[in-house]
Amino acid sequence: MTATAPTAIFGRELRGLTLAVMAAIGIVAYNNLAVSAALPEIGSDLGDVALLPWTISVELLTSGVAVLVAGPLVDGFGPRRIFRLSVVGFMVTSLICALAPTMATLIAARALQGVTAGLLLTVVLAAIGMSYQADARARVFASNSTVWGVTSVAGPSIAAVMVALANWRGVFWFNIPVALLAAALAWNRLPANPIEAQATAPDRRGIALVTLLSAAGLAVVEGSVLAVGVGIAVTAASLAAYLVHIRDHPHPVVRIEHVWSGRYGPIHLTSLLAVGGSLGFHAFVPVYLKAARGASTTEAAFSVAYLSVGWTLGAIASTHLQPRIGRERTVLAGSLVMAPGLIAAVVAVATRSPLVVFYALLFVSGLGIGSISTTGINILQERTPMSEMGRVNGAHQFMRTLGITYAVGIAGSLILTTVDRRTGNVEAVRDLLSGDTTTVDTSIAEALELGFQLALGFACLAGLACIPSAIALVRGSREQVTSAV
Repeated sequence: MTATAPTAIFGRELRGLTLAVMAAIGIVAYNNLAVSAALPEIGSDLGDVALLPWTISVELLTSGVAVLVAGPLVDGFGPRRIFRLSVVGFMVTSLICALAPTMATLIAARALQGVTAGLLLTVVLAAIGMSYQADARARVFASNSTVWGVTSVAGPSIAAVMVALANWRGVFWFNIPVALLAAALAWNRLPANPIEAQATAPDRRGIALVTLLSAAGLAVVEGSVLAVGVGIAVTAASLAAYLVHIRDHPHPVVRIEHVWSGRYGPIHLTSLLAVGGSLGFHAFVPVYLKAARGASTTEAAFSVAYLSVGWTLGAIASTHLQPRIGRERTVLAGSLVMAPGLIAAVVAVATRSPLVVFYALLFVSGLGIGSISTTGINILQERTPMSEMGRVNGAHQFMRTLGITYAVGIAGSLILTTVDRRTGNVEAVRDLLSGDTTTVDTSIAEALELGFQLALGFACLAGLACIPSAIALVRGSREQVTSAV
């Protein structure tokens, strides 16, 4: 039998759509990574420094909810219409952010911006499932990972340039030409017609419960043991209330079978453990390097690139591995790379190995994570009917976001609690996190190093849990639904 030539995602027929998808992903990636670089200037200009963290947190909250709400909208109205709405909304909210006269106005605008960013992300992922053959999706997702990888390095640098040229407002001004480019490329290229054209009433109560669940997740980012405990309790209560709610609602914002079923559950769980577990400790790598290893501010800032570059290359490598050993086994292979990489990283930190060894292990871990993440969403779309593409992709992104949020909160709690119990000066770590200081005394540095080891150990547990989850994915149901023809 003659092998079919793989679909060329940058060929004449698909080039415009692929570039449109990458440009839209670039919007979300830059928006997620660039604002943090401008926080000191925002606080200095607008005041109300106590509210400054909410410029990040509120966007996480609203975008997390929006990815779920977007699912039924995409399925009911089609990706093209929702993309047009969201990209225009993103430009408008970026303009409001750039012109914000007060911190309260900026936070409100960031909340709205999060809604548009969440809509964009779900629209783009659903459009991939609707527009590309199964053999091409892996390469499209690898291209998207490349965008994330490049943005993780270039985004903060671009933000720094924009701050230098036009103060912190320049960070938001830059969003507008990027969004215009994405709009020009994708305006008429995303799928126009929904698979199921029926319009359903919005699930207001379900959206409210999901919002509460997301807000509880954000509470854990505060870092204290009390915040983590309260966040988990509220999350559990919200989830229980939602499970009761969906019994009576014909069109809930999230269907339970899209979250936990033989078809989707192992995919969600494996990605959540890999992405959430790893990014939890990774958020604190720069702080660890500055305080405990004496790294310069520049070296600490650049340290986030090692895992990101590994993630990108792992995503690209997985596109070649999937046709050879199968998608499910590619996920398993990724977990067998990631988990040992994380374990070795714990050993490297505990033994104070040269930083180049630690960086190399971050890169190796990233290889595994990229393979798991990219291949997992490819499997997800292969098993999803066209009529449910928006909902299932929204559910997947929401679970990943929630997993990252909790992992960051748990890692922060381990670090801050360790420092507090050993030195009683947890505010020194908070000053490092906010950039108010770059050095701490020896006792705090030692306590922070121990706390970071514990946070990395938690990531190892998540990485090890990925292996049986991936095995379950290999052994589990192989039922697939053709989602692109």
